[in-house]
Amino acid sequence: MSPTMQARRARVRQIRRTVTAVAVTVFIALFATIYIQMAAGKDPALGSSTTSAQASATSTPSPTSSDGPSSGTMTTAQS
Repeated sequence: MSPTMQARRARVRQIRRTVTAVAVTVFIALFATIYIQMAAGKDPALGSSTTSAQASATSTPSPTSSDGPSSGTMTTAQS
């Protein structure tokens, strides 16, 4: 095999190793960030639904509205 082909193969091997190392490092960093957030209880998916549920619970009218407690009608908040 010629020295040029050996140099080319060595260069390709080095590039592949570098790309693999960078990809693994980025994956571990992203996974660790998400894992730490979940362990701390800061779930972004649950955060928005919790605040909207609280907002809808506070904006619903009370069961004893103008009808009075003797009318027998009862409203429930649906989520």
